[in-house]
Amino acid sequence: MAARSASRYTARTADRHELYTIAVQAPEEDAAFFARWFQRYTGQPLRRFREDFCGTAHLAAAFVRRHAANRALGVDLDREVLDYARTRVLSALTPPQRRRIRLMRGDVRTVRPPAVQLIAAMNFSWFVFQREPDLDAYVRNAWRGLEPGGVLAMDLFGGAQSQVEMQERRRNRGFTYVWDQARFDPITHSILCHIHFEFRDGTRLRKAFTYDWRLWTIPELRAALQRSGFRDVHVLWEGTEARTGRGNGVWRRKDHGEADSAWLAYVVGRK
Repeated sequence: MAARSASRYTARTADRHELYTIAVQAPEEDAAFFARWFQRYTGQPLRRFREDFCGTAHLAAAFVRRHAANRALGVDLDREVLDYARTRVLSALTPPQRRRIRLMRGDVRTVRPPAVQLIAAMNFSWFVFQREPDLDAYVRNAWRGLEPGGVLAMDLFGGAQSQVEMQERRRNRGFTYVWDQARFDPITHSILCHIHFEFRDGTRLRKAFTYDWRLWTIPELRAALQRSGFRDVHVLWEGTEARTGRGNGVWRRKDHGEADSAWLAYVVGRK
């Protein structure tokens, strides 16, 4: 989906899903990473992929673009965002590519689509599960949705910066992305976050997205995968760029992490 001219972004005309894609997502890079990592980890090419909490399904679309044998499934409960994906994202694919991608509306805790090699739960969307039984129900259903030897990968963030009420701004071409941690409860680990967008004409798109989440920890997530029967449950830890102190997009298996103020990781398990 081509981004509109940066000078045209205003609160009245901006498409919040387009801004989110530009500011937050990197679907081509993520699809390439999963393909490389899965091949290295399992010795098999990744051809059947499922994106849970898929939203606009940019990652699933990027995956089918990578190879003529790739097939992808996107699952989400939100009818509006799936309609957007069909009209704005899948429409940009070629007819053969569109035949190799399927979008399904359903609860990721109960859906029963055909089994795949890799399921990815990205952008921390699974944080919507605030109770352990709900998280366990999702992980168990993901286990059922994998082929033998298949892999579940779930991303999460943490560090001291994740447990304070704060705003972080990042400029993009034509707009500013604002990540707003509006409330955090250290007892329950519930966290309320918003995404706002600010534009050059002085207008703002407040609360373009709101997330009522639980901030889960790596030990909690590893335990959930292990309870559900996953084996070789481990962590992929993102490295740090020395000059900026930010994540460098390089993921390595680690048994111990650094006490960074903000970190990103995947927890993965194999069926």
